[in-house]
Amino acid sequence: AAIPGWSSRHSALSCKQILEAGDSKGDGEYWIDPEKNGSSLKVFCDMTTDGGGWLLVYNVIAGGTVPPTNLTIEKTYKGVSRYSNNRMVLSPGGMRKLRSCISFTQLRFHCRKQQHGRTFHVKTAANSSGEAVVGFFGGDTDVIPKACGSFEKLKGDNSVLASRCVEWGWENGAYHVGKWGLEGYKELYMYSAFIYGHHHWVTWPGHGRWECDDSRNDLTRGDFWKIYVR
Repeated sequence: AAIPGWSSRHSALSCKQILEAGDSKGDGEYWIDPEKNGSSLKVFCDMTTDGGGWLLVYNVIAGGTVPPTNLTIEKTYKGVSRYSNNRMVLSPGGMRKLRSCISFTQLRFHCRKQQHGRTFHVKTAANSSGEAVVGFFGGDTDVIPKACGSFEKLKGDNSVLASRCVEWGWENGAYHVGKWGLEGYKELYMYSAFIYGHHHWVTWPGHGRWECDDSRNDLTRGDFWKIYVR
């Protein structure tokens, strides 16, 4: 029998569904059809980290010392199938539609720069604080979520950002409010997590910003920013 998720003709709903059905063959390419309408997408599933079942929705990798001159901001969730261009990020609208289709309940952020050797690697917690973050970036609410208590550090995290959640964010004209994101923005690539002036998550080519737990734009081949949903 054909295994759901292993071919375009036999797709699954999500990476998580493939995992839960016992059909994972490890990290790699799978086929999903979030709207169950026969238009399947080839996507990347991380089936090992923290139990697996993660769909890659944001993939930026430095190919050399020169950063990508532009990001491909995917307006619809179908853009996640273009992850291999190494400059794919999903728009807030794409996140919202994807959430309505597969009802993901967790986000995972993972970035690393060789220059300083630090890695930011967290997942949203399986509690109301974590769900508030998913709801915000998934388009359910405009309430900016609190940072502390909303995430858990994962393997390899040695970031300043993850250890100083009280200093995150900007809201009502103030920095260091202890919240995710930057007021007025829902884009995952624009300061989704940051401590003002020092430790940022931002990939913003228009302003030449390529920052992972730092505020510098120097890049080394292989530096990356990835976000997954589950």
